[in-house]
Amino acid sequence: MFDTGSMAAAEQAVLEEKRASLRLVADRMAPLALARERTLPVHAALTGLFPEGGLQRGSVVSVDGVGATALALAVAAGPSASGSWVAVVGDPDLGLAAAREAGVALERMLMVDPSGDRVGLVLAALVGAVDVVIVGQRARVRPADMRRLGARMRERGSVIIRIGGGEQAGVDIGLRVVEHEWAGLGVGHGVLRARRVLVQAGGRGASARTRAAALLLPGPAGEPLQLGTEDGKTEEGEHERGSDPRRLVS
Repeated sequence: MFDTGSMAAAEQAVLEEKRASLRLVADRMAPLALARERTLPVHAALTGLFPEGGLQRGSVVSVDGVGATALALAVAAGPSASGSWVAVVGDPDLGLAAAREAGVALERMLMVDPSGDRVGLVLAALVGAVDVVIVGQRARVRPADMRRLGARMRERGSVIIRIGGGEQAGVDIGLRVVEHEWAGLGVGHGVLRARRVLVQAGGRGASARTRAAALLLPGPAGEPLQLGTEDGKTEEGEHERGSDPRRLVS
């Protein structure tokens, strides 16, 4: 006769051993998965502005200067292209055509225009529901609301991009357009085709070191383009018949 008790015990021991092996594999893989998921991708032209080459989940990014809205859309375009949802709060006049040309997927974009003190409630509802929330200059966020949102953002992994919020507390990385010049106009003729800008980045922690990038924002097709540094030529620069696209003026 078979000893069914011994067989069951042996099968249970084998099962426990397999479970232990699976837990060990999971524990080893978890840090790698977290490392991949702790940032959201950004457009290739913008990676040099961020210390980890992407948007740190749970962070607050401010954008300032001439063309701040275009820069905010360019930052949000990377996550949007990879499948993330983007919400715009407090900027009802934002052009959908400009957002699409910047690379934002309109089918995964929300537009919300809260009134008065409802901004904090709207942001609390969006954080965790979407990956990127763009806060327009019309949306007044109280410091107390931002403090309450901080823990929720870090837990849920959402990113807030504040237009014109560089001087406010709680900003992890600040982007500012410090120089700009439109290209395409000749002497009394031509059309605006692209805007050359110099963007500086700074912040706190890993973002404390100042970084800079010379870009076309927007480029001829709408999306940002990084200007060349070796021979001073880009596709846009060649169309300008020898003009130096790195020349930026205030």
